[in-house]
Amino acid sequence: MRLPSSTYRVQLNKDFTFKNLLEIIDYLHALGVSTIYAAPILKSTKGSVHGYDVTDPHMIDPEIGTKEELSAIASKLRQRGMTWLQDIVPNHMAFDPANTRLMDVLERGPASPYYNYFDIDWNHPSPELKNKVMVPFLGDELAVCVKNNQIKLAFTRNGFQIFYFDAHYPVSGLACDFLFSLLDSPDVKNLAEEWTTFINGRAHTADLRTWHKLKSQWVASVTDKQKKTIQQMVESVNADQTLLMELLGRQHYVLTYWKRTEKEINYRRFFTVNQLICLRMEDDHVFKEYHAFLLSLYNENLIQGFRIDHIDGLKDPARYIKSLRKLFDADCYIIAEKILEAKETLPAEWPIQGTSGYEFLAYVNRLFTDKKGAKQLLEFYSTLVPGLPSYKQLVAKNKKMMLENYMGGEWDNLVRYLNDLELGNHFEYNRLKEALGIIMVSLPVYRIYPHVIPLTGNDLDVINETFEKARKVETGCTEELEHFQQLFVSETSYPKANILSFLKRLMQFTGPLTAKGVEDTTFYIYNPLISHDEVGDSPSTLAISISEFHKRMIVRQQNTPLSLNATATHDTKRGEDVRIRLNVLSEIPEQWQQVVSQWFADHQSYLAANAEDTKVSINDEYFIYQSIVGGFPEDLVASVEWMKRLQEYLMKVVREAKVKSNWELPNENYEKACSTFIQYLLTDEKKFLPSAITFVRQILDAATTYALGQVLLKVTAPGIPDIYQGCELWDLSYVDPDNRRAVDYKLRKKYFDQILIKEKEGSDALFSFLTINRNMGVEKLFVTWKTLTFRKNHEALFTEGAYIPLQVTGGNQLACVYARNIENKWILVAVPFGITQQNQATETLDLHAEESIVMLEYFPKQWINLFSGKSVISNGYLPLKELYKDFSVALLYSV
Repeated sequence: MRLPSSTYRVQLNKDFTFKNLLEIIDYLHALGVSTIYAAPILKSTKGSVHGYDVTDPHMIDPEIGTKEELSAIASKLRQRGMTWLQDIVPNHMAFDPANTRLMDVLERGPASPYYNYFDIDWNHPSPELKNKVMVPFLGDELAVCVKNNQIKLAFTRNGFQIFYFDAHYPVSGLACDFLFSLLDSPDVKNLAEEWTTFINGRAHTADLRTWHKLKSQWVASVTDKQKKTIQQMVESVNADQTLLMELLGRQHYVLTYWKRTEKEINYRRFFTVNQLICLRMEDDHVFKEYHAFLLSLYNENLIQGFRIDHIDGLKDPARYIKSLRKLFDADCYIIAEKILEAKETLPAEWPIQGTSGYEFLAYVNRLFTDKKGAKQLLEFYSTLVPGLPSYKQLVAKNKKMMLENYMGGEWDNLVRYLNDLELGNHFEYNRLKEALGIIMVSLPVYRIYPHVIPLTGNDLDVINETFEKARKVETGCTEELEHFQQLFVSETSYPKANILSFLKRLMQFTGPLTAKGVEDTTFYIYNPLISHDEVGDSPSTLAISISEFHKRMIVRQQNTPLSLNATATHDTKRGEDVRIRLNVLSEIPEQWQQVVSQWFADHQSYLAANAEDTKVSINDEYFIYQSIVGGFPEDLVASVEWMKRLQEYLMKVVREAKVKSNWELPNENYEKACSTFIQYLLTDEKKFLPSAITFVRQILDAATTYALGQVLLKVTAPGIPDIYQGCELWDLSYVDPDNRRAVDYKLRKKYFDQILIKEKEGSDALFSFLTINRNMGVEKLFVTWKTLTFRKNHEALFTEGAYIPLQVTGGNQLACVYARNIENKWILVAVPFGITQQNQATETLDLHAEESIVMLEYFPKQWINLFSGKSVISNGYLPLKELYKDFSVALLYSV
């Protein structure tokens, strides 16, 4: 197995293609990167910026490039000893006319080879949806859209099509028979007969390629005279609403209002996104067909590893992973996107190397947060927003809100499935539904991975905890809750296969419910320190001690040493350096409270002038202040471009929060009030801006040092470091799409070249250059380069080496220090804390001067500082002050 020594995530799309990637490979190689970690590259919807909306899994997205261009990249990577890690999306595809597999289902229905490819309930109890799939993209009810002439029939080179603005859907074969029956002209009677012969012949059940070929031949055979007659018929249908409605009723699908899916739906979707339809990946045929092209890329050595997107959406993740492992062999590096909650571990039976690294993000984020200060910030927040429920209460409330308001259709489907399996028919429907909803809301993790009934091990512990929480909810369905618990944890008379099937199905929806209720709602409402409203992290635990971090790293080295160490991704809520900067607030809670309280006072009269329904709430105002401090540009200039980014970000924030606005019915007046307030703040050059800039400048020294420490920990702690595109310099981005903006690689190459030149001139010239350009993040680029390169040259030390926590003398505990060791190779890592305390200390008090690293007796005596190149001698103790004399963080390696 070719293990990455590090990965570099790139977002490929029409604005950053294979050609653009090829241009930076030499730069990334020189930086020390071993593996390109690519966003999905399969064909997706037109203009997609992320690639998770695949339309064809058997071809590369032409907006990104060609297979030949990918081959050229692969050749260049091989020459440099680099590899390619590919993000894949097995859970869902785009519900889009460009998805030919899905359109084939809409056109041929049960005759389509893809009829069971998608997770569609063809037996939905709604008479309208029986043997049909809903197409929920209308802006109003179907009859209204027809009345408003928004839906049209057309005859195109692809045959008869139904158009709704730019969207177009095929007319089914049986409906075409209906259309031909409307034609009584002699010149098209032969055409109708030919169509009947065609549709009843081999073409109707042919594979997709053959079907399209034969159908195109049939359309091409239509004469100009026949086309004219057909066009007259089409116009008559479009002019007759009754006739058009009858035609629409003869399809294998139902065009419907998009909001209908909030209460009724008959296909599984990704989260609550109608435009993404899920696959039946548990079907072997679907699995093999979907992965066929990816397998060819792997066999041609164009790809060496895979990252599985949203594995929690699959019915049986363990079975999928085992199938994937068998398909791609034992040498393929495979990781999964998996958010691990507190005390949750990756299932040991999964034959993969680990996760995409969100749990590491949480560990580091909490490490750089001061426990005592975080508690003070929490208390301060409770005085700002006194009526706000606790975090746990908000999570439960918002999960319940999502289930009731946005996932009602899925909820009903689950209850019906339970009854179809004859597991709850003797209970009253609504009570059974209520009990199931309470269970879904009470589940403390995204999902479990059941494989046996009754549940055992960790699954049993989680379910018992779930029911313990569920019983605390005031409800009249205690008997139903008891029934569910007995089904899952006890021997009963019900068929175990049915119980397991239901539980696996249930788990496909608890993950989306948690994600929508927590990540996409609560994280925008609960704001004591927004750096912890983060994917993988949680504001329920704002900080951990250094010793707690060490314990987690020891476990990580034992269990998942090949997981990625991520600190920023395409899904994170804010940039890695925004979080670090905000975490500094926990070291100076009194100062922060004083400054932000003044800001509240200064703007009270301004905000009070707005009408009550457009007045920016205290909670959102506090969110804005934190976002300004965290994301203030490195040059401390409040540019118009940054202001617009912040305004767009806040619009998404208030919609996701679903308190003052939402995506379905945006409160444009409130959103405009927030936008205007941001403009007011960032153009106030007399009061707010000078105050904000002064405060940001005060915390920049600590934030910069901690940002360097975060990089150092990511590269040297157990796990494989992942660099998100562009994050070798400052990452002061907000949530997507802001964090997917184009990266200025010319700037990064320029700084990197200058670092190389300055290092040759000597350490004095180098550190002078780094200091002068500190605000631009050049020190971060330097640390990234030095550590990635060192790691690439000593891979076994990091993937297999022991993790040894080290003690520091003195009572301040202002450093996280550990060693890594394999055979006779050693490194020592030291990351400082308490920078704000150090900066506030008197000249006679040097906090770091009091502390030394306690070196174990079997440690080497001679070391070299990777960043300064200077020799370091240890005689039992190693003073921290000596380590930080030339540079903010330290990595020593043994001679």
